[in-house]
Amino acid sequence: MEIYKRISSGNLSRWSIFYFLPVFVIVNEVSLQETVVGFTGDSAVLNCSSKERQDIDVLWTFNYTQIVFDIIDGQVSVEEQDQQYKNRVESFPEEYKRGNFSIKLNNLQHTDAGKYTCYIIKKESVIKSVELFIKERSERLINEGTNPKPEMIVMFVCILCTGIIFSLVNSVTVCFKEF
Repeated sequence: MEIYKRISSGNLSRWSIFYFLPVFVIVNEVSLQETVVGFTGDSAVLNCSSKERQDIDVLWTFNYTQIVFDIIDGQVSVEEQDQQYKNRVESFPEEYKRGNFSIKLNNLQHTDAGKYTCYIIKKESVIKSVELFIKERSERLINEGTNPKPEMIVMFVCILCTGIIFSLVNSVTVCFKEF
């Protein structure tokens, strides 16, 4: 609904592109698709980038209708952001000059699962789709529990090396006491 209000508010030429662009992309099959898996309560980064870097308009939508995040002329605008995403979405403004318009969605909920679309409009228009799947936090704990963590391996190796060094020092000390 918010997109319809935006178009009828006088920005017809600017925002009408967001309506007609998906039709052309579907016909030409140039849309980029990515899949992201997130866990309830955690965060997920939805990637979107372009060769264009300045004075760009970027619109993130959910299922083509809800406004998730909006960047107008390189500035964040949350005026028309859907209530479901208020205070849960962040971007990386320092990355805009590199053409990175990714967003981070915090405090993931099951209702966040679905298709997110990033529209970048400038000389070269880009549409990027990201399919977000949400899993329960317990699934994450089970998966993480089966793999040893790198820090634990490093700690084990350090303890082992320390023990070997102390054994060698102790052996050398005993040898010198005998002489």
